[in-house]
Formats: sequence, structure tokens, C-alpha cells
Amino acid sequence: MITAIIVDDERKNISTLTNLLKSYCPQMSIVGTANSAASGKELIEKVKPQLVFLDIEMPYGSGFDMLRAMPRIDAEIIFITAFDQYAITAFRYAALDYLLKPVDIEQLELAVQRAEKRIAEKALVLNYNLLLRNMDEKDAANKAIALTDNGQQFFISVSDIMYIIANGSYTHIHTAKRTFVSTKNLIDYEGLLPATIFYRIHHGHIINTLHVDRIQKGRGGTVCMKDKKELEIAVRRKEGFLKMLNK
Repeated sequence: MITAIIVDDERKNISTLTNLLKSYCPQMSIVGTANSAASGKELIEKVKPQLVFLDIEMPYGSGFDMLRAMPRIDAEIIFITAFDQYAITAFRYAALDYLLKPVDIEQLELAVQRAEKRIAEKALVLNYNLLLRNMDEKDAANKAIALTDNGQQFFISVSDIMYIIANGSYTHIHTAKRTFVSTKNLIDYEGLLPATIFYRIHHGHIINTLHVDRIQKGRGGTVCMKDKKELEIAVRRKEGFLKMLNK
């Protein structure tokens, strides 16, 4: 059994989530609940759960405030939030699990399964400092993203990503120092990375305009990156790309 707690300011939400976990995630044992950031911190320190279901929007201190108040968290956290694209982007940058309200049963089961696997492998995702850093950073180009290389996780500044290339069922993310291989689709990164500096110039690649050296003319043209990589510009994307550069 995996020990878990629920931190949510609304009793109805706690009751609903508890019933869902009992019905669909019987491997969970709810060992306590809390209704505020302060009481959540105290409960975590007292019972030391393996998993925390943490509501973000709470009066008198959000879920993020609770994290900031804790010097160390040795537990998996599944965040629960109303639809807030800014917060969701931060979760995705930090590779952390989140659930949208109202909680979808299938998404709940998948999030619990991922947490259970990490707990069993003692490979906890403890990217909470990265999450808080990104929440505090207003400039999208200065945010950092969690990427994996040979099983090791790195926190990479978004502005350090030079270009991203689709390669079959994988995506290659190129930085000046190394290339990361991801199973996410190119469209996932197109929606995640800031449109102020990134542009999808071709169905197979996205570039960071901060790393463009020059543009060679042609029917569509070619972008020459600062590392000498040349990437084709699709004809139908050329006009939008040039407009974006002119801004």
C-alpha cells in the first residue's frame, strides 16, 4: 500500500477524491487530510506520506506557498488545479504530474500509476524547486525545462535550446552542449515553448530565433543556425516566420 494525504481547503473535494481513490486506486491508503497550506505542511512532517495530492488554489496560502515553506519534501506530489495555463505550463516544464478539476478518473489512475512506479523504483520526481523558480519567473525565455539524457535529468534554460527536430517517433532537442532525445511530439514542444522566441519553420523542426545566424534566400529559404546547422523553411511557413522576426 502507498500512504497518501490530501491537502484541499474544500471538504467536498477531499470527500470526492477519497472516494475516487478507494474505487479506482485501491493501492492508495489515505492516512490524513488537511485544509490549508499550513496544516498540510504539519501533516506531511508528522505522517511522512509517500504521496501528496495537493490543491493549488487555497485561501491563506496556496499549494506553492506550502512548498516554499518546506526545506525538503521526500514525497511524490500530484497537483490538483482549476484550468490555469500559466500553472500548467510550469508543471510541464518541471515534468510534474497535475490533475485538472473536476478530476478525470482515467487521468487520476495514470498519474497514480506513474507515482507508484517512481516510488517503487525510489526515483522520486523532486523538481519542486524548478517549479517554484518558473512560477516566479515572468520572462518565458528565462524559465528552465527538465530534460533527460541517458536516464539522467538536467534542468536546461529555455533560451539555451537552439532547435528541435522530429525524428520518427522521437524528438531531438539540440542545445550547445548536448542533444536530448524525447518521446514527446514536436507539436507538444510547439505548444509548450514561448512563441516570442520559438517558431516552427517546417513540419519537422522548430527553431529558437535567438540562435539564428542568417537566412539564405530561396523558394522557402534556409535558416543557418549559429552552430552551422542548416534547416529548411517550408514555403507556407515563410511569411509568418519573417513577420515574427520583424517584430
